[in-house]
Amino acid sequence: MIRDSHPRAQGRRKPPSSHAHLLWATVLSALEEDADAPALLGGERTRTYADLARASARGAREIDARVAPGSRLLVAAYDQQTAALAFLAALGSRSIPLLVDPLSAAGLERIARRFRVAGALGERRLLGSLGIPLVDENRIRSWIETKGGEGSLERFELPAVRADEPAFWTFTSGTTGEPRAVVHGHRGPVAAFEAFGRGIVRLGRGDRTIATAGLPFVYALGNAFLFPLLARGAAILPSDLLLPSVLGALQQHAATVLVSGPWSLEAMVRLADRDRWRDGLRALRIVLSAGEALPPAVFLRWRDTFGQPIVDNLGCTEMFNSFLAAPAEEARPGSLGRVVPGFDVRVGVVAPRPHARGALAVRGESRAVAMSVDGESERIEPVDGEWCETGDEVAVEADGRFRFLGRVDDRFRFLGRVDDRFKVRGQFVHPLEIERSLLEVEGVRECLVFPEESPDGLSGIAAHVVLDEGLDPVSASRRLAAHVRTRLDRHLRALRLEIVAALPRSARGKLTRPRSAAARG
Repeated sequence: MIRDSHPRAQGRRKPPSSHAHLLWATVLSALEEDADAPALLGGERTRTYADLARASARGAREIDARVAPGSRLLVAAYDQQTAALAFLAALGSRSIPLLVDPLSAAGLERIARRFRVAGALGERRLLGSLGIPLVDENRIRSWIETKGGEGSLERFELPAVRADEPAFWTFTSGTTGEPRAVVHGHRGPVAAFEAFGRGIVRLGRGDRTIATAGLPFVYALGNAFLFPLLARGAAILPSDLLLPSVLGALQQHAATVLVSGPWSLEAMVRLADRDRWRDGLRALRIVLSAGEALPPAVFLRWRDTFGQPIVDNLGCTEMFNSFLAAPAEEARPGSLGRVVPGFDVRVGVVAPRPHARGALAVRGESRAVAMSVDGESERIEPVDGEWCETGDEVAVEADGRFRFLGRVDDRFRFLGRVDDRFKVRGQFVHPLEIERSLLEVEGVRECLVFPEESPDGLSGIAAHVVLDEGLDPVSASRRLAAHVRTRLDRHLRALRLEIVAALPRSARGKLTRPRSAAARG
């Protein structure tokens, strides 16, 4: 079992690498050169590098005064700037931040209990009932709004760490549907920035990034927050992630990089009927898509509407960011591009070669240093071996580009069987989870949930439901719809329900789950 009692919890010693403390070396040097340059943007708020450095130092000192060194701290907030400030302060402290998606209060309570967190940072409405010490949004806001030199960074002594020590945790869905902890080392985001942020996105001082996903997702945490800071650019963090809010902030702050996924990009094409939104989208330098496969129809519609291609890319939480992608000038529909320099991949058990097909594995310096064994266990184990099995199946085209084929179940990886789970809007959907919920509705005898594609190739969810004899289908449909709205997580609510007489079964009487093209993880 790996523990967080590392040198920064026991004393300070000189780290062996200039990148040992992730963002802090960048923030310190930026304070000297770019103190007045914008670092965080959102609404009417502009936070400079100096503001960010002072606030993070104040927060780190307060955290160290409140909790013991090496403590685990839950970080959760709907407001993106609150989450960002809390995360940076915890990162600079002697504690370990656990950055968590705030969608479910019950989920936060389970994580806090299972992984024995000592405190929390974020919004009181999410974290106030957990029964642990809380630094709430008002206190976090005071770190950056308090003027004067009291919180100057010069008087803040950074804890010394090694590049491979735990820096923070994020969470990813396991095969059970329960979140698995992924422990990222200090080296990971820096290595991913050099490979993807600098090498593919080509982030620089003039860039302003914005995402349609929240910071707990490493895809957004890296590309839309940490990477722009490492590049001396600015991160646009709107107060909420509703698409009108994102589009408004994108236009207001002149974003140059959009970090998104197929569902949001397709919706933006439909929503961008206001001239200012359309102009803002056309002014983007680069558009990224990940989380699930990008349908060629969405790629082409975006290019025809806004005049730029979409850079589809493939990564995973365990590697912190993407390892298959193409520069914008080489992006084309249906293709993932090539291996990002700095990573090695294999298809099956060998190096990729034209026309190869198989399970994808990747290795690189950005790999997580430890993970939980499964979603229901508190055990955190060091990662064994250097290859990360991604669970994706790919094909290598004649010119060496990669094409996504689907997900591969770990239990049947070499038999080519596809896992029942799939992704919708960038998040895993576990059919059994939804089926169990629908069976709670009175009169539902059995049901079957499966992936469904729109005519444009976007992933969705459908459910066939069989009712008890004699029930009114109209009344039952209303009760099912109400149940979905109140009992299922937000990304599961776009569920098409159809009442049928019977479910499909094989000759042996087993349920046959309909499939569309598998959604990428």
